[in-house]
Amino acid sequence: MAGKAATTKQAEPIVVTVAAATPRPVERRVRTVGTLHGFEEIDVSPLVDGRVARVSHDIGDIVEPGELLLEIDDADFLLAVQEVERSLELELAALGLSTVPDLSFDISRLPSVERAGLVERNAADTVERFRGLEARGAITKDEIQKAELALDTARLDRKQRLLDAEQALAAVRHREALLETARKRLGDTRVVAPAIEVRTFRQRGEGSADEIGSAARTYTVAARHVTEGEVVRSMPAAVLFRLVVEDVLKLKAAVPERHAASIAPGQEVDLAVESLPGVPVSGHVVRVHPTIDTASRTFDVEVQVPNGDHRLKPGAFAKASILLDRRADAVTVPEEALVRFAGVTKLFVVVEGRALAIPVEPGVRLDVTDDAGVVRRWIEIPAGVTAGSEVITSGLALLSDGVPVRVRVPTTP
Repeated sequence: MAGKAATTKQAEPIVVTVAAATPRPVERRVRTVGTLHGFEEIDVSPLVDGRVARVSHDIGDIVEPGELLLEIDDADFLLAVQEVERSLELELAALGLSTVPDLSFDISRLPSVERAGLVERNAADTVERFRGLEARGAITKDEIQKAELALDTARLDRKQRLLDAEQALAAVRHREALLETARKRLGDTRVVAPAIEVRTFRQRGEGSADEIGSAARTYTVAARHVTEGEVVRSMPAAVLFRLVVEDVLKLKAAVPERHAASIAPGQEVDLAVESLPGVPVSGHVVRVHPTIDTASRTFDVEVQVPNGDHRLKPGAFAKASILLDRRADAVTVPEEALVRFAGVTKLFVVVEGRALAIPVEPGVRLDVTDDAGVVRRWIEIPAGVTAGSEVITSGLALLSDGVPVRVRVPTTP
């Protein structure tokens, strides 16, 4: 009788509570931390040696590309330009020119070459005339030989004049190159902000590729290492200014290796910056490092962050949340419905009055506030459970696969 009573008691259904698996919008994200950097950081150095005559900008100034940063005393460089100009004028005057001719210039038009050509033609005419006189016996053979020698000499003289003219033109063009160099060095006494274009990425829409654009960017002076009156050197290069492009920043962060197949350029990124608590900051993934660090088992990700109002500062620490994908109707269950044992996670659903065990892989965790204002943790179940299924939330320690159960309260739709 005692054994029969025990059997009857064991067969009685276990009283449980259940909740309905509910579809909810879910975002899959990868969270990491990193440091914000200026999109470009440029060290400006002088191209010529000299004394600093004027410094135009200081730390914190906004500088446009091409804007003057400082001036080096240009007196010596201006004299060098004038010296080369006078030397070039002298070379041109020797050729009878006022400007440097182009490469199509005919050197036979130079006065010295034209004169040699006239002498050659005159000697040729003399030889032709003497040969006519020789036929009539009016001139000696010796005189003809002298005329022919004069013709050969005139031809050689014209060739020499052509060579001299080519050499003189080469000297003129050399002086012209020296003048351009001297003028460039004179221009280099004005140290200006370089002109660059920053490639930016704009998201067209969810699931679509990025659109790439470029635009000239302004700089912020991050450091100044020079004062007026100081002598600066180009070799070795002395850093005068450090310029930072900060209207677009980039976040460099390390992501665990297991997410290598999930991160791609164009994904949205939400950032939390300590200097701007509660202020939403967003960006996009622009680059994913192709290799994984074998020491840390992470790979680097670069995020582009718009910063047109300059509210973010390079060097700031930021927490990043990279959006992998969105699901509008992901199946979720209460956290208390999960059972974890020996590395396996499962839950129980009610099927025809019995508990059915289903192994699952938990996904995203959500904090949901119900109508009564109570916050409950719900867990996404990517596979194995359908929306509306009755998942058991109590009495889990007594359950096993196939055990009869009785629901204590109705299922919440």
